[in-house]
Amino acid sequence: MAVAANKPEAKIRKVNFIFEKPFPKHWYNDNPIATHFMNAQHLAFPDGEKFFIRSVKAFADVYANDPELKKRVNNFIGQEGTHYAEHQKFWDIMESQDLQPQKFLKFFRATAWNGLEKAIRKYFPNGSGDKMALSVTVGLEHFTAMLAESGIINKEITKNMPEEMRDLFMWHAAEEIEHKSIPFDVLKKVDDSYALRISGMAVATWGLWFYLTSGMISLTINDKDIKRSEIPKYLLLFGRNFSKSFGGTMAEQYWQYFRRDFHPDQIDNYHLAEELLKGKTYA
Repeated sequence: MAVAANKPEAKIRKVNFIFEKPFPKHWYNDNPIATHFMNAQHLAFPDGEKFFIRSVKAFADVYANDPELKKRVNNFIGQEGTHYAEHQKFWDIMESQDLQPQKFLKFFRATAWNGLEKAIRKYFPNGSGDKMALSVTVGLEHFTAMLAESGIINKEITKNMPEEMRDLFMWHAAEEIEHKSIPFDVLKKVDDSYALRISGMAVATWGLWFYLTSGMISLTINDKDIKRSEIPKYLLLFGRNFSKSFGGTMAEQYWQYFRRDFHPDQIDNYHLAEELLKGKTYA
């Protein structure tokens, strides 16, 4: 399988997205279910990206003597740190809308990081827990790159978003594609086991959809402006639109990950990130 050409360098950019109050409560396609799925990403991304940083930093000694990879990892860490800071800004908006985001965050942190992550790192023998955490990171990065490509190429996804929200998600999408191969290359250097990589993807697949769905449900329950009788209608519309907008890319690229010779560079989408970031003041 051919490897993508013109691989860009992941750059740390200065951004400052500002969400003015009052912000539309059902800001995504006037659909509360779709909005709360996107809101769940604002809640999950910051802690998730801190997990990514922890996972690659655990193997700093492995890439310390590889100047090129070390530089790439430092840029990856810088980008992820900016991502969690920018998404976290929206928590105040959700608080002002009485969506009680801290309820979900408390559950998320207790089960994902203080629960599953700590157990993996503690009980897997001989440092294999750190390897598994890195493998889960690599799997999740594959998901974010797939979602990013869909968001960039399918203009309908962001057409009806408020401008600042659209800019945030498109900037984030571009950088997810830009750095998609960095954790993968760290994992290959640490342990190139196929079983390890696939096991991490299994955990990543379950974790991503479980927590995004849980966040969506929690926010929907706390949203007093939703007519309960209309939830099935909104849920159906969300499901149809998600399948239409994201289904093609995910169906094609998800299973590529299970090839023994897979590498993220085999998916030629770096140009999408470059085109999106070109001419931006933060680029």
